[in-house]
Amino acid sequence: MSVNTLRSTPSPVEQSRAGLTFDRTVPRQLVHRASVTEVFLTDGAQVAAGRFLVGAQWPRQHVLYHPDQSGRYDFMLLAETVRQAGIFLIHRFYDVPLGHHFVFRSLELRIDDLDALRVGATPLGAVLDVTVTASGDTARRFDARLDVTLEVDGRPCAYGSVSVVVVDARGYDIVRHRGRDLTAAPAAHTAAPSTAPVIAGRQDANVLLRTVAGTDSSTWLLHVDLQHPGYFEHPSDHVPGMMLLEAFRQAGHLAAARDCVLASLEARFRSFGELCRPIVIRSATRPDGPLHLTALQGERTLAEADALFVRA
Repeated sequence: MSVNTLRSTPSPVEQSRAGLTFDRTVPRQLVHRASVTEVFLTDGAQVAAGRFLVGAQWPRQHVLYHPDQSGRYDFMLLAETVRQAGIFLIHRFYDVPLGHHFVFRSLELRIDDLDALRVGATPLGAVLDVTVTASGDTARRFDARLDVTLEVDGRPCAYGSVSVVVVDARGYDIVRHRGRDLTAAPAAHTAAPSTAPVIAGRQDANVLLRTVAGTDSSTWLLHVDLQHPGYFEHPSDHVPGMMLLEAFRQAGHLAAARDCVLASLEARFRSFGELCRPIVIRSATRPDGPLHLTALQGERTLAEADALFVRA
């Protein structure tokens, strides 16, 4: 066998990338979705210890995720794909039982190549190159961090990471009720009349923020609709993390220039949001540029994030 032949032999990673399929979704249970239309992953393969490739396909239009004003795929669609990849890989390759609960601690996403994400004439296929750092017992508590490179047409366009704790039913009950207080009275300003703003890329039921009389333009009330087909496509005992991230995105749009798009988000989840109590979203501009966003429920911080918007 010649040296040239050896050099032309595809590596295991290249072979796995070429072998990914995009003609059907992975089972919806493996990404904790009730509807197959909410599943964006199509395939997955392990290429080395702790390293995986995941196929995904993004629809040109979606009930929740819409192209931005420049015709690019929704930032939150990429974030949801990264979130689904974490759930899928942990179930599929680490044998975590389906009945376990995933408690996300953080989610970060940075888009470096916005032009690679333009919506075209057909749905876009993407490959996620994922490195998993894990520890713990898959039967009770399992901790994992996933670092992700998103590729389109063979070139990296975005980078992300998620940190998650996976627990059994007993562990979830302990975590879920830790520090929970449903006796405190709602914040006084939540009784004031509120209206929905107009936000780029969102309208009608997908606008999550409400203006509140007596507050400044950096304070909003989160509108939680338990019948929303996207955020509550299956029952939840708390406000979904993706709803908080979208609220941050919308608050950032209202604080940034009209022709800007979200390019980077670093979010940390601190506590569960109760469905029966008001949630306040606040934005503040930092001296170095990124917006700092916070979700509050009474005195508790549910989540906070730093967001960077760039010219569309």
